[in-house]
Amino acid sequence: MQILLILGAIVAMFFIGAMAQQPLPARDAGLETPSVQGYGDRDSTCLEWTDACRTCRRPEKGEAVCSNIGIACQPAAVTCTRRNEEKK
Repeated sequence: MQILLILGAIVAMFFIGAMAQQPLPARDAGLETPSVQGYGDRDSTCLEWTDACRTCRRPEKGEAVCSNIGIACQPAAVTCTRRNEEKK
């Protein structure tokens, strides 16, 4: 009988904990820093940028193309690695 009570308490705690979890906010919600995919839209002079996990490139024509993220990679701040050098 005691085993059933203990098992019931464990199951109840599991469901209470699962119900108490709040959904996570969107990654870019309210942040000033753009996502790695959106960085090229905010900085039109940048042709290649990275967050140390993914690298994105903007071809001369078309939309930006980004690589996939590695399994255990921890993204850093997005930085531009190559800019459009306009001839003067």
